[in-house]
Amino acid sequence: MRIFYYSTDKQQDPLTLLQDSNWTPPSNSLNFPPEIIRKIVDYLPRTSLPLIASVNQIWYATVMPVLYRHLYVCTLPHWLLLVRTFSNPVFSEQFGPHVNSLVLKPSPRLISSQLTSSLNYSVIENDDQLQPSLRGYIRLERVNFEMTGLEEIDKPMPLDMNGTNSDNHENYKEIDTTQKESEWLSRVDDIQASVILKNCSQLEYLNLSGCENLTDTVLSTLASAKNASQNVRKPMVGIWLSLLRKATTAGMNELIRVESHYKLDKKLRHLDLGFQVSTTDKQIEHITSYYGASLTHVRLNSIYQLTDDSAISIARHCPNLVLLHLVRCWPINNASLQLIASRCKKLKYISVSFLSRTNEEGIKHLVQSLPNLVWLDITGCNINSLFKSMILEDWANYRRQHHLPPIFIQDGSMNLL
Repeated sequence: MRIFYYSTDKQQDPLTLLQDSNWTPPSNSLNFPPEIIRKIVDYLPRTSLPLIASVNQIWYATVMPVLYRHLYVCTLPHWLLLVRTFSNPVFSEQFGPHVNSLVLKPSPRLISSQLTSSLNYSVIENDDQLQPSLRGYIRLERVNFEMTGLEEIDKPMPLDMNGTNSDNHENYKEIDTTQKESEWLSRVDDIQASVILKNCSQLEYLNLSGCENLTDTVLSTLASAKNASQNVRKPMVGIWLSLLRKATTAGMNELIRVESHYKLDKKLRHLDLGFQVSTTDKQIEHITSYYGASLTHVRLNSIYQLTDDSAISIARHCPNLVLLHLVRCWPINNASLQLIASRCKKLKYISVSFLSRTNEEGIKHLVQSLPNLVWLDITGCNINSLFKSMILEDWANYRRQHHLPPIFIQDGSMNLL
């Protein structure tokens, strides 16, 4: 099978990985042992791998699993070409088990082509035939093929808070699907995702946030791949499925069932189920009781019906949480915040924004009881507006007096260290 590596921009430049079953790798020299080839591969940039995979069959067999270990896609053409590649059953069965991560994210920055004449940017032209969804727009940046999409998941938020407007740390902002850069994600469907995932028994990281048309089929297909594998099965470490509003509890339940059946290690650390509006307290109890101490980053934004029962489950089963977002989980109240503060002592980032049933009485427990807390979003909480500045100052004084790190408090119109 021949490898083509198209990078970005124009048809004569690289765009993505393709294969051609009518081509056989040449039997050239350089017949090094696979372990030597693997050592060489470890020192090469990712963009060089397609070329050296065509040296001969030994190089091909050694390089391809490394090349397909991380699938990071941020444009529609790359995604469609990747789906085409994995549509070949022989290719999918051979290399699917080597995939460790599948990450889909918004494209590099776009700008209207009408504005570029007055800007001093070296812009990237789009081909209407290749990228019809971007007609009238151009990219300001190239796609970086050296990245895996996982680089920032454990990178701490800068303590000086200069990076609060950046997503390049573990406490990133919610994805904004109204932006043109995110538009292509809505064109990803279950059939396409299943083509990629049907043989990914070793997948550990799955980020499909923003792919609004996906359903439970995604996790069900992944669970089936792990269940059917005759070789190594790896447990999930990160699952980001924010804005999959059509998803229910069935997919996650099936994944837990398979991991439990094969007694896989409980390693799930990152879980984002934001906007999955059918998620219930019972489901949160099921997830937290199974994964328990392995969970470090949990985002349950805009799951409106979650109640104090979910907060109790989190506090009871997740002592190692570093990040917890409960944005717009309306029924959660002060008692829940107090319980979380008493049990989850490792928390660094908490968002309780728009929890209208909470106020300063509940939030103060987070401020006073969590020694590692550095970021707190209280936007829209029911804090007394007349005394809010005094309350925030009192919290800051408490942290100073008890030699605790300052907290960046995000509150819509007010930011206070």
